[in-house]
Amino acid sequence: MERLADVQQEIGEIRGTGTGANGLISVIIDGSGHVEKIELNARVMRLDSHELADELTKAFRQAQEDGERQTRELLSGALGEDMPLPPGPLDFTKTEDQLSQAYESFARSMDERMGGPTRRSDRG
Repeated sequence: MERLADVQQEIGEIRGTGTGANGLISVIIDGSGHVEKIELNARVMRLDSHELADELTKAFRQAQEDGERQTRELLSGALGEDMPLPPGPLDFTKTEDQLSQAYESFARSMDERMGGPTRRSDRG
């Protein structure tokens, strides 16, 4: 139960990073897949609007893929090899919600077996 709560917290600490335009663009997303930071070197403004858009898209994709990779590694370690993760992009919010539900379900099950509320921290 504690490991599940730790995993939920660790997902929130994940930061995916991506770059574009040979390092002139940097994007960081958080564990929920939301943009946390965008850095543009002034020299990137030399690109035309289409190139700039393509390079920004590339940086965002890299950041998302990096965040997904980190999340998959974390979940694979926590769930074990016998519970493979579905292929394709992870929905960070859905994954966090599922972990929360699993944690609460496990806690309720332990409460029932122990005859009352078990000691647990509120991480929600």
